[in-house]
Amino acid sequence: MAMRLDSFALTELAAKPEDAFRLASLAMAEGRRVPGYGGDYYYYPMGDAAAVIRTRLDPDTGEEELLGMDTHAVTACQWECRVVKDVTPEEAGPLSRRVLVQRDGRDDLAVVDLICADVLPDLREGDTLRLGMAGFPLRISYDEGESEDVVEAQRGTVLLQGVVRDAKVGETFLGIEPLTRFISITVSTSMGDVELCHPMELVPENRQELVKPGTVVSALCVLSGDCAVGEYAGGIVFDEDHDLAVLSAFFREGGAARLRPLLHGECACTFLENRQEGRENALALLSVVQADLAAAGMTRCAVGKLTGGGRRGQRCLLIGNGSGFAFLCLLELDSLGRVKGITVTNDPRMDFELAEEP
Repeated sequence: MAMRLDSFALTELAAKPEDAFRLASLAMAEGRRVPGYGGDYYYYPMGDAAAVIRTRLDPDTGEEELLGMDTHAVTACQWECRVVKDVTPEEAGPLSRRVLVQRDGRDDLAVVDLICADVLPDLREGDTLRLGMAGFPLRISYDEGESEDVVEAQRGTVLLQGVVRDAKVGETFLGIEPLTRFISITVSTSMGDVELCHPMELVPENRQELVKPGTVVSALCVLSGDCAVGEYAGGIVFDEDHDLAVLSAFFREGGAARLRPLLHGECACTFLENRQEGRENALALLSVVQADLAAAGMTRCAVGKLTGGGRRGQRCLLIGNGSGFAFLCLLELDSLGRVKGITVTNDPRMDFELAEEP
């Protein structure tokens, strides 16, 4: 959704389908792989810009399938924000997400297209996100005076006004070959700093002298937030908290394919008296279990702790409905934090208490 090569004056780089495929192939061959749960991303820096390729394994052939390409700025600007609503369009491609976000203590709302969204174990209303932020103006103006400090969400864009903190000429390269130049400004807003990238031609000639620190910028733009920052800079994270979050999303919504990176190759899954060994067999059993529980209306998940009938204090995933919890899911992890054992049981001897409900 954030394929904005025009903002970096790079439109010709993907003017034809074969050109776009050539760029994507180069990024997959030489870019940095960022693993996600449902697919992988390839982050390919091109100077001050970057191409981000979305891929996943084709379930029929087992080969890597090219899903699409996004663009982003190489930026240090980051937001800490809270998800208000998932507003992903129905026509959005796989691994693409769009969210409405808000900063705690502020009324401003922003629509953000997420890059590398599938590195997150789950994405729900109220979740806190840390995002590397870039913006691609559709219209922009520079003026002198005082800023009203506006961040206002439109349907798929954001109207913002803020003060220019830094302005520079960004450059793009393909390998060591110089390609284009563009304007890159860091803007201070009520949501945090954001880097806006656009060609100089977007600014009338008689206003170009105002592209400098201290001026006020007003823009209608598409905002892009990179999820692969902070703890997710290397992709998905394996530990008990993240594993439980992924499983919670699975039992609520399905989608067993997202569990594949989580499971050890020799993972064993036990549901009541049925035990299956090996990743693919475990996934098959989990898919059946989830479908049966969902059909019975059991899609409510929460994190609990055992108080009896097992290792006291062990954390588990509770599964049930609005009336209570009927099943619990216990995990056994390997030294890397991946799941090597899953037990889904309704054993009445397994006493528990609610620890937290997402």
